[in-house]
Amino acid sequence: LLTLKALNTVSQEHFYKGYFTAMHGLLAQFIQQNKYGKFCFGNIFPILNQKVEQDKNYSIIISSPDPSIIEKLFFALPIDSLLNLGELQFKITDINVKIQKLKNKSIIESISPVNITTHKDNKIISYKFDHEGYQHLLEKQLIKKYAFLKGQTFNFELFKNVEINVCEKHPSSSFQINLFNKGENKHFNVLGSKLVLKFNSISDEQLQVFQTLFDSGFGERTTFG
Repeated sequence: LLTLKALNTVSQEHFYKGYFTAMHGLLAQFIQQNKYGKFCFGNIFPILNQKVEQDKNYSIIISSPDPSIIEKLFFALPIDSLLNLGELQFKITDINVKIQKLKNKSIIESISPVNITTHKDNKIISYKFDHEGYQHLLEKQLIKKYAFLKGQTFNFELFKNVEINVCEKHPSSSFQINLFNKGENKHFNVLGSKLVLKFNSISDEQLQVFQTLFDSGFGERTTFG
């Protein structure tokens, strides 16, 4: 958990497109990974009045299933050092390492929409929870992500004894994903669902897989850079 003090005021419309690219580039530099990183990070929060305001405090959560990545970031981001993210300028006021261990009766509630997409006829199709086959697509995506992170697969049903529902207050949300590829800046809107996963005495093997996925982020474009 990175705690920051803003050194300038920037409206959200001026930084939201470039934030993720700048943040990913900075973290990849510290971790010394040039391509896809086995880590994920969230939005700057809390954002009020649609802007980051000078002298106010903000936070960013960074997570990884690889402890060595967190260790590198801990020593690369000393307290009182400056953090520049495009137009945004911060001073680091605290960095706190937290270990969140899942249990076989844990409940996971996503704080942002989990997006699942497929590609057909050169079009990107996004899905939400009430779409037929959403759970199958989510499981397929998580299995692929686990294989990328650990270099191995598993042969059991991931969602066995796992109850999956949507968040009652905010079941779905549309948001923009930015692509920066070959000198072109493109974006598209996707629809995702905020999920609640309740474990009902899942196996140790399931728990191990879910711990890795929990530390790397569910859904697409959370770990692959």
